Formats: sequence, C-alpha cells, structure tokens
Amino acid sequence: MSGVIVLDKPKGITSQKAVTEVNKIIKAKRAGHTGTLDPFATGVLPICFDKATKLIPYMKNDFKKYEAVIHLGISTDTLDNTGEVTKKCDPGILDKNTIIGAFSKYKGKINQIPPMFSAVKKDGVRLYELARRGIEVERAPREVTINKIELLEFDPPLIRFIVECSRGTYIRVLAADISDDLGCGGHLVELRRISSDGFTIDEAVTIDDIKSGNIELTSLEDVLSHIKEVNVSSNVASQIRLGKQIMRSHIDLNDLPVFEAGDHLKIYENKVLVAITQANVGSSELGEVDDQAIVFKLLRVFN
Repeated sequence: MSGVIVLDKPKGITSQKAVTEVNKIIKAKRAGHTGTLDPFATGVLPICFDKATKLIPYMKNDFKKYEAVIHLGISTDTLDNTGEVTKKCDPGILDKNTIIGAFSKYKGKINQIPPMFSAVKKDGVRLYELARRGIEVERAPREVTINKIELLEFDPPLIRFIVECSRGTYIRVLAADISDDLGCGGHLVELRRISSDGFTIDEAVTIDDIKSGNIELTSLEDVLSHIKEVNVSSNVASQIRLGKQIMRSHIDLNDLPVFEAGDHLKIYENKVLVAITQANVGSSELGEVDDQAIVFKLLRVFN
C-alpha cells in the first residue's frame, strides 16, 4: 500500500485530521500529507502512504495555485473568517482597475510577515498559542514569490482572485495586505487550493469517494516522474542498500540522462526503486573524475 491519494480536503477540519480520516479507510502503516491547508480551506491535499511518505521532500516542488475570496471592509485577528472582528470600514467606491493595480504590487518576490495565528514557532512556542493568550510578538519577514495573481470577479464587497505562489506563502496575509492597500482592510472568506506538488484539483477525490472504493493510488514511479533515472547493477544496488555511497566506478557512462550538479536523481535496479540521490557532478563531467570519487550523494534508500 505505497502511493499517493490526492484528497479534496473538506472545509472545517485540519489537514492532519483529514489524513487520519482517510487512513482509517486505507489502513496503511504510515500516512502523511505534503503541506498544511488551514481548517477553513479546501482543495488539493496529497496524502502519502507507506513508502511514499519518504518521497515527500522529493516530490515536484512547483508553484502552488489557489482560488480565494476577500471580504473588504471587515478585518479579523486571524485574517480569515474564523477570527474575531477587529475593525470595520466602508470600502467606498472601488473598481476593477483599482484592484488590479493593487495586485500588481505583489507580483514577483515579496516579503511577508507570518501571522500571529500560525504554526510558526517563536522561542519554541507556536505563534497561535501566544495569540490565543493575547500576546503579540515581533516576527521576521520571509521572502516568498508570487508568480501570478489575477482578478476573477469583483462583486462588492467581495474580490475573487487566483494566485500562483511559492511554498510558504500565506494567502491570508496577502489578502489582508491587499485590503489595507485599498484603504479599507479585509479578510479571507474562501480559500481553495487547486494545484500543489504536481497534482491538480481535477485529480482529487473526496472522503466519500474513498469510502466507496472509488480511488486509485498514484504510484511511486508517477510521483517521481519529474526526476531523471539512472540504472545500476544488482551488485551496486546491494551496496547502496547497505548505505554505501555511489562512486564513479559504479556508474555505466552509456545511456545516462543529462543532469547538472545538484540535481536529484532516482536510482533503479531492474525497474525497482533503490534510492534518491543528489548529483555531486554533472553528467558531462563524469568521464573526467576519479573512479573512487563519490558522484551521487545518497538522500533516501529504499530496501
């Protein structure tokens, strides 16, 4: 039972609760998700089972995509609709061009300050634990990337938009910052993740689908389809499984893919996944290094 299910997470439960509910049905030995969605959010939540849990750091790390809705004129302490109202303000007269202009400030690399209601730790304590006690502390800004942000609909006081962003981006913070720039404040009332870790909402299934048996796990091979493959002999595979690093002498220079130093590579023996590695040298340099040089660093070994 190794593979990935793409869950359409329902509203109102934590990501970990979603994993628990799904694994009550799947009954895998191990299960884990690839990235937290807030309880009020819905959408793509890849859940990995058994051997696939070891692949989470090596899954496709592309931009995540969300569809979201901002309610202008009402600010909350959590920056979403689960919190207490902290301020109300008349948004006045706004038009689509004004909103699109506000969006433009947030394209590319930006700095975000993590919200107090978040799982970030300060001196070993989760920020949300401090926030619930009425304590606010200084937080260091973090750089994130907004690849795309587009207005879908403006139906005052609601702004529906789509955003494509790097891992670690807080859409709640983005929504609050945009609302503040528009001069009226606001909070996030809907958030739906439509793409993450190489999976899309079109592939997602519900918990009811899983209960009915209407599921098909994505295989380890498909999960790692974006990583180039290097084949080794049975003897080398046995050494790798014992934890021995891969030297130049272990590699057949014929039929190698093109890769650069630092790239992740998957090692196979007779169509069986042996390890995930990181290249110490590029494929064009392999013929020039010493036979005893370690060319691929072991990151994860599969027995």
